[in-house]
Amino acid sequence: MPATITLVLERYVLSAFFLFLGWRQLEPIGSQLEAVGAPGAVLAYAVPRLVQHVLVLVFNLQVAGLLVLSRKPTVPPRSAKDVLVPLASNFFYLAYNLGSLAPAALTRNLVPAAWRLPASALALYLSLAGFGLAVWAVAHLGRSFGVLVAVRPVVTSGPYRHVRHPIYSSYLVQMGALLAAYGSPLVLGLVAVYLAVLVWRARLEEARLREHSPEYRAYAAQTPFLFPRLATGSRPPTVGGR
Repeated sequence: MPATITLVLERYVLSAFFLFLGWRQLEPIGSQLEAVGAPGAVLAYAVPRLVQHVLVLVFNLQVAGLLVLSRKPTVPPRSAKDVLVPLASNFFYLAYNLGSLAPAALTRNLVPAAWRLPASALALYLSLAGFGLAVWAVAHLGRSFGVLVAVRPVVTSGPYRHVRHPIYSSYLVQMGALLAAYGSPLVLGLVAVYLAVLVWRARLEEARLREHSPEYRAYAAQTPFLFPRLATGSRPPTVGGR
C-alpha cells in the first residue's frame, strides 16, 4: 500500500471514524444521567450503564486525538500485515459500539447486583488511572504515535523508562475498568481477543524497531514488555515504543 494512502488512512480516516464512535456515546450518556437522577432509580443498575458509556467515549476520543497528532513515519508500513493487524486490533471499538445488536444472553451483566455500584466506582478510578498513564506516555511520545506498524522517532523518557509499551499498558487498565463496570459475556470475549491481537501488534512493532535500531534491541533486553518491575535500579533512558 503506498505511503501516502496509509498516512491518509491513519491520520484522517481512522481519526474521523473514532470521533464518530465517540459522538454516538453522547446520547446514551445523557439518557443514563437522567436515569441515575430519576426518583426511585436503582443505582446498582443505572450507574454501571452510565460508566460503561463514559468509558467508551473516553476510549474513542483518546484514539482519535492520538491519530490526529501523529507525524509521518520515517519508515512506513511495508506489508499488508503491517496494516491489517493494527486495524484488526481496533475491531474492539467497532464491535463494542455494535454490542446492542447482540443477543440479550451475551450482553447481560455478570457482576452480581450487590457488587455493581462499588465495581462501577472502581471502574471510574481505573479508567482515570489508565487515561492518566496514556496522557503521560503521549506527553513523552508526542507525535510519534500511530496505529499502523511503522518507524517513527524513538522516545527515551517518561514511562518508557519502565515499560516498552506504556500506552498499551494503559489500554489493559482501561479494559479492566470496562470489565468491572460491565462484565458481560460479550465484553469478556471481546477483551480476550483484543488483548491477544494487541500483543501480536506490539510484537510486530518491536520487530520493525529491532530491525532499524540497535539501541532498541539492547533496550528490549532490559525493559519489561507491559508491566514494570516492582523494584528496579536507576539506569539511563533508552529507546521506547508504544
